[in-house]
Amino acid sequence: MNPLSVSVLAALFIFIGGVTVLIMLEMTGRVRDNAGKAGLILAHRILGYLFLSLFVLILLFMIRKVAGFQEELTPRAVIHIVLALTLIPLLLIKVLVVRRLPQLSAKLPLLGITIFVFSFGLTGITAGYYVLHRSNLTYTTLSAHDNDVLDMELGKAVVNKKCAKCHSLERVYRAYKSDDGWAGTVNKMALLDSPNITSFDVKQALNYLVEQQKKRQAKRPAGLENDIGKSLVSRKCSVCHNLDRVFGARKNIKQWTSTVGRMVTTMDDPDFLSEQEKTDIIAFLSRREAIE
Repeated sequence: MNPLSVSVLAALFIFIGGVTVLIMLEMTGRVRDNAGKAGLILAHRILGYLFLSLFVLILLFMIRKVAGFQEELTPRAVIHIVLALTLIPLLLIKVLVVRRLPQLSAKLPLLGITIFVFSFGLTGITAGYYVLHRSNLTYTTLSAHDNDVLDMELGKAVVNKKCAKCHSLERVYRAYKSDDGWAGTVNKMALLDSPNITSFDVKQALNYLVEQQKKRQAKRPAGLENDIGKSLVSRKCSVCHNLDRVFGARKNIKQWTSTVGRMVTTMDDPDFLSEQEKTDIIAFLSRREAIE
């Protein structure tokens, strides 16, 4: 979920909460006839369910994001978590009063206002932060002019700190991409974490990932590509069909590239084959065709 989506969701969450509180105050203060109260009660109930649904969605998003942290939480994140956890018992108490303890209904306006205040604080330190700290991040690539500022240790620190927020570092380090592929991936991830990552961070991370991949490729023993390609074909291609169909096909490198691309699309899993694995499979199959 990107910052814009977070801001929109938070604004909707606060709007519904505010309207719900106003309806509750209207019911307890000015409306005297039962017909008018019945309509307000229905509106209050519908908005209440929407408010709870949005809160659960925000809570799940928070849990998912915090679960990916591999570092000490910032004070802002800690406050956000405390407010979210405080809202849980408050909401449960409100539901309990409405459903089981009607004799305490006079306390509902105060409880509703308290929930709204906590909700406002909860969204203010998240959506408010992104609104007040708009990022001017643009698509960033490496150039020869960046050599003086690029630092491998700094790049490693950026990758370990930023990438680990959303997924495991194993997924990052096992990937094989072209330089343009890494640029696209890093810029996409930077936008998701904007404004917490700068163009300078993108350059450092991009340089580190590209250089690390070059080192991994340099360590591959001569002739290993053939064994790797054969192993990948046996493990990956056999998922959908037997290997006789694969080894019986006669195709050139362009045709194998198209076939492997179609296989990845059919699997509907972006992690089914990395760029390097696709290269190894295509090289093995096309080289095998040339030898035969």
